[in-house]
Amino acid sequence: MSKYATRVPNEVGKGALPDHPAIKTPWEKLISFHDAYHYACRHIAVIDSSFFQVLRILIPDYEQRCKALCDANFENIKRVMLSPYGEIHKNNHCVHPFMSGGFIAALFGDAGDERLCMTGRVNDYGQYRVEKELDECPWDILGSEICRASTHVLDGINECFGGPGLDFQMVEAKGCGDLHCRIVAECRNKYPLPKGESWEKFGPIATADQIKFTPEDQMIKEPQQFRSECDYKYRNGLNMEESAAHMHPGVMHPLGADYVMNTLNPMISNNEITEEQVAHIVKCVFEAAGKMTFGEYFAIKGLRDWIGVPNDVNGGRVLGGYIEVVLQALRIEFDVVTFEEEVIYDCKLSDLERRHPMLTHAYLSMWNGMCKTLVGSQWFLWRETEGVSAETLRIRIGKKIDKFC
Repeated sequence: MSKYATRVPNEVGKGALPDHPAIKTPWEKLISFHDAYHYACRHIAVIDSSFFQVLRILIPDYEQRCKALCDANFENIKRVMLSPYGEIHKNNHCVHPFMSGGFIAALFGDAGDERLCMTGRVNDYGQYRVEKELDECPWDILGSEICRASTHVLDGINECFGGPGLDFQMVEAKGCGDLHCRIVAECRNKYPLPKGESWEKFGPIATADQIKFTPEDQMIKEPQQFRSECDYKYRNGLNMEESAAHMHPGVMHPLGADYVMNTLNPMISNNEITEEQVAHIVKCVFEAAGKMTFGEYFAIKGLRDWIGVPNDVNGGRVLGGYIEVVLQALRIEFDVVTFEEEVIYDCKLSDLERRHPMLTHAYLSMWNGMCKTLVGSQWFLWRETEGVSAETLRIRIGKKIDKFC
């Protein structure tokens, strides 16, 4: 048996040195909480970007796709905010009783930006106008559709809380090549403009002359919860305070995949597409994405160095070490069943699904694709079901021969 087959238990050495919040790889390499937080934000964006490729295949026309995406998620956020959760969310953000409409949506959006490492500043929060400018956006790889949909979701929140409405427009977007992302929300009673299509969220706006532009040399990289001048807390101006540890669980959910499945599920219900079609495309897209992740040999070295794989360790343990980092970053508890020539993990299926069974299908397809280029073509990753409860996801990495792979 390899000396690396026996894992050092977490309790070994407990108390001998100061504890630090970190992810630990199978080879005792630590990834700090700060780096794991940023990693999780970008990892979710990568998963979301592949889901958007699935959407592009199923709805090839850009305008039709954006309209379906915006309308579906507009209605979805209204269902959420009109439920008891809406009032809970207001209380969590310390919303004053006299606040309404788009000003509440702007508060929610600002907190969400900082939580997801979309670092920036509120340039205006006035009587008739809100302006938010972002310097960083992990989602800048998703494409312009997400910029339109996430902005229209703010319109949906605006509609749920009454009062004078604000019209949200993302007049600049890093995902479209701009230096910043910039959302401007205007009161149309004060600044009248014709109402456009639901998916047209890049302007025009009436108050372009009021934009406050931050030059590149003054841009910031870290959200409030990682900045010393903010006392390492997010604050929204209404006495809401959250630490990075408190915000961390909100990073885990793949919101972009949510947006896509919120759009596709009604199409499945209406028999416009089938669940089998979606599953087939998800498999094809994510398996290819997995193969391409380590298709170039330098990428293999990069991963091995990052998670501290010893030079004499190869096979399924290399991919297993990466998967352990992903599961820890996503706060998914797992058991190491086997960590030898073959590698087997158990976790709760619902923890990886996170409301969408298609998400587990995506991860398994992507990891199997990674197996081919990170480990070798003899190796496969699959879900083991024999003798395993339906609630358990057993992930197995091993050698096999499959003439239909």
